[in-house]
Amino acid sequence: MALNKFDYQSDAIVNLYRASLYLARGSQEVGLKFLKKAKNELGKKLDQKLISLAITPKAFLKSSQSRLFWAEKILDEYQNLRRV
Repeated sequence: MALNKFDYQSDAIVNLYRASLYLARGSQEVGLKFLKKAKNELGKKLDQKLISLAITPKAFLKSSQSRLFWAEKILDEYQNLRRV
């Protein structure tokens, strides 16, 4: 999918990238805001595990290693959706 800056779905896909970036940098609050924005726009296209992360982040983000793991998973989802 060619990303278009005037398209809401493209913006949601880019929000996944932003979520990954901020989670990896340690800014959990900002990263989760971007993930929730992406979840609201993409809905069922988003992986179920990422939807669960957006709903209950404290269950998944207990350590810095888990935060980096989820940042990588979000980045993988970004790359998959960008190619479609």
